Amino acid sequence: MKTKILCRFLIAASVFACAAFLPFRADAFPGAGSKNRSPRYIAITFDDGPHEKMTPMLLEKLEELQVRASFFLVGTMAEKNPSLVRSIFEQGHTVANHSYFHRNCKVMDQDELSEDLARCSSVIENIINQPVRFFRPPGGNYTSETLRTVRKSGLKTVLWDINSRDYTGVSVDFMTRRVMRYASSGSIILFHSGVKRTVDVLPVLVAKLRKNGFVFVTLDEMFPRASLSNSQISSGRPVAQKGR
Repeated sequence: MKTKILCRFLIAASVFACAAFLPFRADAFPGAGSKNRSPRYIAITFDDGPHEKMTPMLLEKLEELQVRASFFLVGTMAEKNPSLVRSIFEQGHTVANHSYFHRNCKVMDQDELSEDLARCSSVIENIINQPVRFFRPPGGNYTSETLRTVRKSGLKTVLWDINSRDYTGVSVDFMTRRVMRYASSGSIILFHSGVKRTVDVLPVLVAKLRKNGFVFVTLDEMFPRASLSNSQISSGRPVAQKGR
């Protein structure tokens, strides 16, 4: 009898452990849960920046393609380029927090991290006059304590489920094939705003994704404020596990 009870307990524990690490698909967006999956929503995100030379090129290309995206900005760089931060926001993109100093969150104590988050959000909010809602840890590095601190700071941690690998110097063709292979409704794609090849891949990739029924949305559109009350969003667990 005791053996049976122990076996059941171990099975239940295993299921729970697996569920805790399943990638969370971005389902809190218009049409989620409905049988009609067309159109399919997808979010392009850019880390780092704003970069004095590359960000204007990126914004021009996005405007040309009529794509709205999301930018995770570094506080020190936002301070140096307030006009670019304003341009990102005024063109309809989501502006988000990528930390002030771009340090590894795993090695920061929680008081340091809290101060860093507040400082970055303050810089951005003073420029765009809108509250910052999302945070992405530099390099995708975080701990459970990181997530709690982010949540207490009033931010939602957002990672990605498709990594373009643009920062490694891969080709436009490689990035296109990689994204198309893994793209699905609710995907969040990771790019970096300081990479020239990232600008080059956009026309090809956007055309292919649109041909496959994808519609581009910002994180504000993918996760409207009302959705933040549901348990998966408000729990502090990051949206989309880093991977691929």
